[in-house]
Amino acid sequence: ALLDGARGWNQAFEAAGFRDAFRVEIRPENVSSHDVRYNVINWVHRSTRGWSTGGSITDPRTGEILKGNVTLGSLRVRQDYMIAEGLLSPYENGDEAVPEIEEWALARIRQLSAHEVGHTIGLGHNYYDSEAGRISVMDYPHPLITYENGAFDFSRVYDVDIGEWDKVAVTYGYAQFPPGTDEAAELDRILDEAWEDDVRYFSNQDVATHARADQWSNGTDAAGELQRMLDVRRAALDRFGEAAVKTGTPLARLEEVMVPLYLHHRYQVDAAASVLGGLHYTYAARGDGLEPFVRASTQEQQNALAALTRAIQPGELTIPRDVVRLIPPRPPGHGRTREIFPRYTGGAFDVVAPAVVASRHVVSQVLESSRAARLVEQKAMDPSLPGLGEVMDALIAAGEPAAGDDPYEAEVRRAVSRVVADGLMALAGSAAMPQVRALASQKLWQVRTMASERSTGNDAAAAHFALLAEDIERFQDRPAEAWSMPVAPDAPPGAPIGSPPMDWLGGGWANGAFEAPFAPQSMGRWGGAAAPWGWAGGPEPACTWLAW
Repeated sequence: ALLDGARGWNQAFEAAGFRDAFRVEIRPENVSSHDVRYNVINWVHRSTRGWSTGGSITDPRTGEILKGNVTLGSLRVRQDYMIAEGLLSPYENGDEAVPEIEEWALARIRQLSAHEVGHTIGLGHNYYDSEAGRISVMDYPHPLITYENGAFDFSRVYDVDIGEWDKVAVTYGYAQFPPGTDEAAELDRILDEAWEDDVRYFSNQDVATHARADQWSNGTDAAGELQRMLDVRRAALDRFGEAAVKTGTPLARLEEVMVPLYLHHRYQVDAAASVLGGLHYTYAARGDGLEPFVRASTQEQQNALAALTRAIQPGELTIPRDVVRLIPPRPPGHGRTREIFPRYTGGAFDVVAPAVVASRHVVSQVLESSRAARLVEQKAMDPSLPGLGEVMDALIAAGEPAAGDDPYEAEVRRAVSRVVADGLMALAGSAAMPQVRALASQKLWQVRTMASERSTGNDAAAAHFALLAEDIERFQDRPAEAWSMPVAPDAPPGAPIGSPPMDWLGGGWANGAFEAPFAPQSMGRWGGAAAPWGWAGGPEPACTWLAW
């Protein structure tokens, strides 16, 4: 699978006019992997999650790539196995082999191999959600699983070919033109034709603002895809059980398998949130005739908000009671790790903390400070678009008591109410834009008033609202020094690469956002770089020295 994925780049070089120009073979014993004359893929093993990288050694004088040096982690197989086990609960007999899961995992290795090799030949990430489908192996792919007529279909879980964007980038960067060709005109033609086919380039810096540039997402309708993924997730949760692990496995380890299932939608939440206050934009240059940007439409944003608020309803957050009864405290040798949910309950499995984790992710994405500022400004520019106040109202409403809730659902709804209030306090206390802080503070007064009115009585709901009102009052009466967010459960890691501290890298890595340390040399429709594959005009291709 590793060899097949890397060899896929021959498709792109054939599209650029070369024949059998890209070969991948097993390294002979008499060749050192450190020899600069050879490009090398290193297949490495870890017991925990970690990065795969596509690095290069380059000539600092010219930028020429002298050697590609890829590191691929075998751990990705384990990650996809767990995702598949959670979705499918495939071990009905307890010990059967499931070849479909093996094919699923190997498809991921093919894609990963192609992705990291792409970095070594100069390509950056491309996260654009194209009408043309999966246009690039340089995307972060989320496994595509559908559920119809009571059955899961993962026949298209990962793409198997090099994408159309990858062919465009290689043709632009490597094609040789006959003597006398107007090369500049030919290069423009390559890009213009790709643009017309909706084969475009948007990378790391675009995922928070562009309404159709997302990591780990599928499709072009972020809201519709989130709704679909919630349906798939609920269907899998409802059938989840001991068939998710093999005979002899401690039942406590069901939790490891359930985590990626319960958070199956987490990255599509990010994609849907990017539609709120989001833009459809280009890196337009004077004279190119491109429209710089249009805001995501009212309908797009309303659909996104509806999908996001659905994701924090108790009906989506509760865990089936049959599943809860299966998970005992963890036995010796199987201690708690970061791969499972945090707990309020000590050794016992916690049925509320997962809901806090999932709802907190939604609320933190929706109420992200710069997104909140864009919502304020878009409302000022076009009153027909949703504003920050409307978005906050929708979140608050999701935590309102509902007559049809059973006791478990009511407890989860109270947890959501608390998460929303904490999110509003965080925004009111730290947002850079004064009007964002003003609107969040206004909503907090409304929530405090509502909570005070509901705090009389001797039941669980009254206790919740009494504390909520008191905590908001304490926040509002805080001294002038900075307010700190109450400690809340963190989500287990999601992306298989992890995210260790990166202060030593500089360039924006420390806060988890990639900001290329190379200065762009020219602007254009291709993401602010002189060439379409993500070069930033410096001596090295962007993202090749440390690739995601």
